[in-house]
Amino acid sequence: MGGLVPMDRPPSIREFPLAQAPFLAGVAVLLGFVLAGRPEALLETGFQVGLGLAVVATLLGLLVPWPRFGHEWLVMVPLLDVVVVAFLRDGVRDTFPAVGMLVVLPVLWLAYGFAWWALGLALVGAVFVSGLPLVQAGGFPTDAVGWGAVLLLPIITAFIAVAARIAANALRAQQREVVAVSGELRTALLEATDRQATFEAVMETVDAGIELYNPQGEVILSNAAARALALRTDSATGSYGRDASLVFDVDRTTLVALDDQIAARAMRGDLVAGRVYWVGGDDDQSAIIASSGVVERESGYPLGTVVVATDVTPLVEAIAVRDGFLATVSHELRTPLTSIIGYLGLIDAEKLGITMEVSVIERNAERLLSVIAQLLSATEGQPPIHRVDCDLGGILRSSLGTARQRAQSAGITISAHDDAAVIARVDPLAIEQAIDNLLANAIKFSRPGGSVSLSVDHDGTHAVVRVADDGIGLSAEDQRQVFDRFFRARNSTELAIPGMGLGLAIVRAVVHAHQGTVQVSSVLGEGSTFTVRLPLVS
Repeated sequence: MGGLVPMDRPPSIREFPLAQAPFLAGVAVLLGFVLAGRPEALLETGFQVGLGLAVVATLLGLLVPWPRFGHEWLVMVPLLDVVVVAFLRDGVRDTFPAVGMLVVLPVLWLAYGFAWWALGLALVGAVFVSGLPLVQAGGFPTDAVGWGAVLLLPIITAFIAVAARIAANALRAQQREVVAVSGELRTALLEATDRQATFEAVMETVDAGIELYNPQGEVILSNAAARALALRTDSATGSYGRDASLVFDVDRTTLVALDDQIAARAMRGDLVAGRVYWVGGDDDQSAIIASSGVVERESGYPLGTVVVATDVTPLVEAIAVRDGFLATVSHELRTPLTSIIGYLGLIDAEKLGITMEVSVIERNAERLLSVIAQLLSATEGQPPIHRVDCDLGGILRSSLGTARQRAQSAGITISAHDDAAVIARVDPLAIEQAIDNLLANAIKFSRPGGSVSLSVDHDGTHAVVRVADDGIGLSAEDQRQVFDRFFRARNSTELAIPGMGLGLAIVRAVVHAHQGTVQVSSVLGEGSTFTVRLPLVS
């Protein structure tokens, strides 16, 4: 009912045009019938008063600035309409008895547009319409029929008013809910729009190439970096993650098959993390490190697959330059050191009385040669592996013999547990080097009087080698980087413990070359345990 005036005005004011118009229309229809059937009624005082009051009520509603006085005062208009019905009915009730039904219209307005107290006014108005003839006649009905004629209209009007009020309350409650929901929807839409704008800005700002695939394998989202990568891979579908013909393995020459490309693997459930590829033609290749993941709802319903790739060419080239430099320097240093050690063996130190001096030279030369060997191993990447079936217990005993003298010199107790034979297909020399490095690391980071233990066992599918110490331990942050090349734990630097940060990196390279894993568990100040898992012989 409120569509003709501004919604920010009170309901009763907002509803005036629609509430008064039907009433005026009813009065006009009545006037037409009176003119056609009983024009002499126009001369009756009551009928004239009714018409005049109808005009007055309408002008009041239109001309008075009700918002200034308060919308409750507008109740005078429907009350005047009730009085209008009473006088019109008094003038023509014998000819048009149904004219009293006009009272329903102002009563509905009172019930719908005002507070509950207006219902009482509506009931009083209905009684006034029915009771005006009694007042004029100066008497009351003497039988049930007479009382029915007087009370039936007020009773029916009261029922209609209450029903209208209840319906109005329900309608307004629904309207408030709709307004609230509309506000929430507008807010949600605005937030979604903001999130979309933020997401698109982030997508187009990051250097990483991001592609999102639907479950059917179609690219539904990609950023500028991804599209640039797709051009370099000569992709027919505009995707660098699948159907790309210029994607190479880490050796830069082996083409990656279409079914083995990162997006195709991810859509089969084979997720990839940190895989390095080379993309582009022979003269203009770039290294990317790519990862994939599944996008799903909270319920687990899959929405698609996301692939992220970052251009790491400068980093890879810097590492290659560093490794090349280290390899060159190491080779240049190893040759003269080997000669020095060889010629030291020809010197009769005891005869010349320089035994101690020659021993110091030899010991330091051997140490430098060991460092150079580690540098060369670190630059070789994954070492070549020649596997044979062998008992890991024998390898452990050999490493233990090598480390025992060093442990005794440092005041460290070292023990081994290899009761059961554990047969694995490994490269004995490479595994022995890895265990030597783990033992050397444990001894180096143990306090005098501490202990180091070495054990080998199996869990049915893997051989499990553990090296444990009760030394200075590692922080959680250092544990995440402990296998990185040239990484030195903070406490080792503070305690001036010698080393280059290569031993554990070599361990990881050897273990990974055997399709195994190496992990560390440590508590700062309490010690560390390194666990190597290697596949058993099938």
